[in-house]
Amino acid sequence: MRNIFNRKIVIFIVVLILSVIAQFFSVSLIFGLSISFAPIIYFSCIRIFGSRFSLLLVVMMSIVTYYLHFNNLSVFLSIAEVLVIGWFYSKKAKDLFTWSFVYSLIIFALYLIIITLLVDYISIPQTVTNFLLLQTVTATLFSALVADIFYDYAPFIPKLKYFFKASRRVYFGQVIAHLLIFFAVFPILIVILVTSQGMEQNMMQEYQNDYLRLESRLQTKITEMDSTEIQNHELDSLLEKAKIKSMLQDYIGLTDKRIYMLDQKNQVWLDMHSENTNIPDLNEIKQGYVKKIHSDGFIWLSTNSNHLFDWYRAYYIAETSFLNKQTFLVIPTFYLVNEVIENLLDYLIFVLFVLFVSLVFGMIVNHVLSKSLIRLTQLTSDLPEKMERQETFYWDDTNINEFSTLGDNIKKVANQLQSMFLEAKKKNDLLTARTNKLIESESKLYHLAHYDTLTDLPNRYSFQIDLKEMLESSQAEGKFAIIFIDLDRFKQVNDTLGHSGGDLLLKVFSKRLIDFEHGQPIAFYRLAGDEFVAIVELTTEDEVHNLCKQILSIINQPIIISNEKVMLEASIGISFYPDNGDTVDELLHHADTLMYQQKEIHHQQLDS
Repeated sequence: MRNIFNRKIVIFIVVLILSVIAQFFSVSLIFGLSISFAPIIYFSCIRIFGSRFSLLLVVMMSIVTYYLHFNNLSVFLSIAEVLVIGWFYSKKAKDLFTWSFVYSLIIFALYLIIITLLVDYISIPQTVTNFLLLQTVTATLFSALVADIFYDYAPFIPKLKYFFKASRRVYFGQVIAHLLIFFAVFPILIVILVTSQGMEQNMMQEYQNDYLRLESRLQTKITEMDSTEIQNHELDSLLEKAKIKSMLQDYIGLTDKRIYMLDQKNQVWLDMHSENTNIPDLNEIKQGYVKKIHSDGFIWLSTNSNHLFDWYRAYYIAETSFLNKQTFLVIPTFYLVNEVIENLLDYLIFVLFVLFVSLVFGMIVNHVLSKSLIRLTQLTSDLPEKMERQETFYWDDTNINEFSTLGDNIKKVANQLQSMFLEAKKKNDLLTARTNKLIESESKLYHLAHYDTLTDLPNRYSFQIDLKEMLESSQAEGKFAIIFIDLDRFKQVNDTLGHSGGDLLLKVFSKRLIDFEHGQPIAFYRLAGDEFVAIVELTTEDEVHNLCKQILSIINQPIIISNEKVMLEASIGISFYPDNGDTVDELLHHADTLMYQQKEIHHQQLDS
């Protein structure tokens, strides 16, 4: 007797561990929802070990998973499932799948009563509660079905006979019914799983596209600005601020988007949003759950939990920059999440319909043995393979009216499933094509954002990024220098040769700079107009001055433009890190000041 008791304890502990593991390693569905295999285990225990064993198991499993992982009271709903379905099974026998339908009807009735009585007090959108209800009921029905199948056929596996009281026979009609129901429902669940993940990916793609459109507008605006406008913007000019505000207002329109721009003190410099927006301020976005969807954007949930309720109140947040201003794009997820959930509701309703139809006709099959049952088995057993091969579903009609109707219904369901599979494949192909386009667009946007369109030199934006990285790395590694280059009398070139001639001169000059970079510890950038800057990775002033002499020799070489020889001169200013400053603005200011001093000397020499 003691050995039997100890053996039951060991079995209970093993099954409890398996249940907890199954609850942990669930299949992700969408928006924090997942499909757990734990219900299959504790439903199987109802039939193998009895309702009391399963009830104790599910209580312990709920407590363990609540404190170790989920921290969500919904895990305790499994106790209600075992109590109701286990009670019906222990009193009325039959199978769990039938009583799971009864349990589902009870849940639907309670839900309707709660919704009717408390409709004015429930703040959660009814779409969410409807989806959660259908998802829970569908999972319960399918888990009960799998548990019944496991209990009926596991004894035929030699190593599992030990756990069952006695060998049993199964009815041929029962086998047919199980095959019919399982292979009618399982492909639909696979379609729902694939479709839901595809919908979530499409939603994330929409947000990323919004971010890329904003990034493109900002970078286009930067390329349109001249050096004076850029300088005025960095000095927080009200006129430049008004221009940026007008551009962003056109981007936002009547949507619920919100855009923040922060100055270098991390203070809000510009806040753009529509009048009816309910997006929180940046200071409210501090803690919560974060789901990263690309390098510069993420979904932010206000709580630390990842639940469907929280996704309705979540926000997409993306970060970029506009010159010296940090820029944040914030979009509420409510509308797209609600759209996805409404689409999935139709799938779940269809699954419940198929389950109900399968249950009804399964009862008929259980009581009627004929040649028609064999035909049904042949039709449903390889249903997934036929759908994958896109074969035409053929049903050889029978004189038995019930089975003739059943065959037609299965054919309709199979054809609809096949169309659903084809639709899912088309969506996946479209998503792949969009992803490839997005990669190509990202490459073009990156080049547009980081390189000057005329000279193909890195632009001001690239210079600021590289200089910041140099400052961060040089705090530990040593010195470097900034060289500010401004072409003298470039306006005269434009006046003489025209703007097209001036552009050609800048291209030829930039090509010389690019050729000079090879094998040298220097990188050139074009800021605007005839202003260029370089970062030199040398540690001594003598080395930098020698390098500047080489640059001047290149500049002084004549350039032939429209059959005319053009002689160039330039003014150069140098600043050293950390001697002349340890920030971007200090180093640029010092180099710019020296450059203008040299330019003044050049002008005085020409005037004299």
